[in-house]
Amino acid sequence: MGNPIQRLILTLGLGWLAFLALGLGLRQGFRSPGVTVIIDRSYCSAAQWQGVTQQYTDLYDQYQRQQITLEQVIYVSDLGQEAAPQIPTPEQVQALNTYGRFNPSQLEAALQAEPQARVLSCHRP
Repeated sequence: MGNPIQRLILTLGLGWLAFLALGLGLRQGFRSPGVTVIIDRSYCSAAQWQGVTQQYTDLYDQYQRQQITLEQVIYVSDLGQEAAPQIPTPEQVQALNTYGRFNPSQLEAALQAEPQARVLSCHRP
């Protein structure tokens, strides 16, 4: 059967390899759900924008507690859409200016690209 030391090393190596594979499999199985957030930046009153930013703060808190994964944040306005280069903090979202008119077709285009996205807007529930 071979040298006992070689068998021991082989057994330990295979054990660690199985342990690593099991850990990676469990990590993938229990991964927090990914969420894309679409933020409508069309003009809102300060009180309405506060409601939008509170919704984002709630999502961001879940992200911080690793209950969800914020995959990306997309800003939509009547001028088009742009993806945030990194996940913004609630303070950064609060500081955004709202401008322009509400353009439902821009919002729908963003939703068609990301159908499972959470939409934060003061113009729709």
